[in-house]
Amino acid sequence: MADRLKVLLVGIGGYGAGYVMTALGMEDEIEVVGIVDPFADKSPAFDDVEDLPIYNTIDNFFAAGHTAQAAVISTPIQLHCEQFCSALEHNMHVLCEKPLCASPEEAEKMMEAANKHPELKVLIGFQWSFSPAILEAKKQILSGVWGKPLSMRVIVRWPRAFSYYERNDWAGKLKDSKGNFVCDSVLSNATAHYLHNPLFMLGADMQHSAEPSKIEAECFRAYDIETFDTAFVKLTVPNAQGSDTKVFIAVSHACEETVAPTIEYAFEHGRMWCSNDDRLHGELNGELKEFGVIGSNLEGYFNKLTRLCECAQNDAQSPCLAGTALPELETAYYIINNIPVKQFEKKLIEEFTTTSKEKRLKVNGLDAILLESFDKMKLPSELGVAL
Repeated sequence: MADRLKVLLVGIGGYGAGYVMTALGMEDEIEVVGIVDPFADKSPAFDDVEDLPIYNTIDNFFAAGHTAQAAVISTPIQLHCEQFCSALEHNMHVLCEKPLCASPEEAEKMMEAANKHPELKVLIGFQWSFSPAILEAKKQILSGVWGKPLSMRVIVRWPRAFSYYERNDWAGKLKDSKGNFVCDSVLSNATAHYLHNPLFMLGADMQHSAEPSKIEAECFRAYDIETFDTAFVKLTVPNAQGSDTKVFIAVSHACEETVAPTIEYAFEHGRMWCSNDDRLHGELNGELKEFGVIGSNLEGYFNKLTRLCECAQNDAQSPCLAGTALPELETAYYIINNIPVKQFEKKLIEEFTTTSKEKRLKVNGLDAILLESFDKMKLPSELGVAL
């Protein structure tokens, strides 16, 4: 096992606990050499790593004489920029979870840091961008066999309880309690994959995402938060084939039902879709195509860590660089900072207790509006709907 990649896990709470489970299960490829997390003992994965060196910061880890070849960063958004740059300064390859960071200014710092260290690999963890199924589909799109991308639409209905917004000091807020900019919303964080993926699929090559030329959105909230829990987004996106693609995204944490996300991508010669089964399907010139499992859960962790090893040890290319993730960040940032947020009408909002004994809000009638908007690729105001 002399060739195992020595990995430092930065952040093991929440989503980061999945990296602990996955990395420890890849013992032939990865050696976890330490943890950076001031609250490590609160992680559900703590028992698996408590015998490892645990420090509050990356600097502390190295100051104590430890070394690592790569860092996996899965901490709150407001910490990404500082920890990303620190990891590179300590000569580590970096896998940083999505979203890239909290602002375009931070993104610029991160890209400058990456440019100073061209010998180091940078991976941004939009897990669909590491999926063999997604990457094969993008290759085929770029080859031209599907023709021009005509439209791409996404719907995500993931209701969240009050506890979701109470779990830390930054959920649903522009800044955390220390004044650090976070820019957290249903669009920019929880469903960021579904904003990133259409832009990624429309990029001019395998490492680029397309940038919208026009952004329209309507944002709403039922919860008492600073940003929004529901968003309808309509984008005009220049594609690699030289035309415009219409992109529509409808996402909510205040909907009535929990439903697996659906994507539908239409092309001149066919369509691709995923709904309920975590598999990417296609129909090209009337012939069914199966791209396979996308890997939205534990397989997503595995895909990212596998590519990290390939990049660090075999000089493979990262499919998602900091620049690849930038259009998603800039789009979400623009919407959060420029689109007024509307309160849902009080008469539509209902508080109730779920079967798991958690209290949450739902907006009655919202699911039907989300579905109609998705189907017609129109904002609520264009449908004449009052929320």
